[in-house]
Amino acid sequence: MDSRSRKVIFLAHCILNQNSVVLGLAKRPAAFQEVVTYLIDRGIGIIQMKCPETTYAGLLRFQQSVEQYSNPFFREHCKRIAAETIKLAEEYLRCGYEVLGIVGIKGSPSCGVTITTSAGYGGPPERKEEKKIPMPGVFMEELSKLIAGKGLDLKLLELNPKNPSAFMESMENLKHK
Repeated sequence: MDSRSRKVIFLAHCILNQNSVVLGLAKRPAAFQEVVTYLIDRGIGIIQMKCPETTYAGLLRFQQSVEQYSNPFFREHCKRIAAETIKLAEEYLRCGYEVLGIVGIKGSPSCGVTITTSAGYGGPPERKEEKKIPMPGVFMEELSKLIAGKGLDLKLLELNPKNPSAFMESMENLKHK
C-alpha cells in the first residue's frame, strides 16, 4: 500500500477559491487558508465541488437570494452538479475511503446548509432587505434530497465565513477511523 490516508472531504468551491464569490463579498484574497491547512495537516484529501452560481451565471453576477435561485432552471443545474458530486463520493466509498462530509457555506443562497440568504421577491437589489433564514440553499437542498434518496450516510457540514475556527472545532468532534 501507499501512504494515502483514505480520508476525503468535499468543500464548497469558494472555500478554496474566493475569486468565485460575488464581487464585494469575498472574505479572503484567495482561500480560507486556515481551513485548507487544517485539513491537509490531518491527512484529509480535499475535493472541490463546482460552484453552482459561477457555473450558472458567471463571475460578473449580482448577489441573489434563495428565492431568486429557487427556480426550475437553477434547480436543474444544481441537480446535475449534485449528481456528479454524489457519484464521486460513491466511488470513494466503494473503494474503501472515508468521506468525512460535504461542506457548504453558511448564509449562501446556494450552498448554505442550515442558514441561507433571503431577500423576498420583487424590486431591484437596492430595495431588498437581506436577511438570514433557517433553511438550506438551493444546491444543498438538492444535494440533501439525492443523499437521502440513495440512502447514503454523508454528513452535511457548514463553514461560517465569519468564524472558520468553529468549523475546525466541529471537525475535531467527528470520529475518524
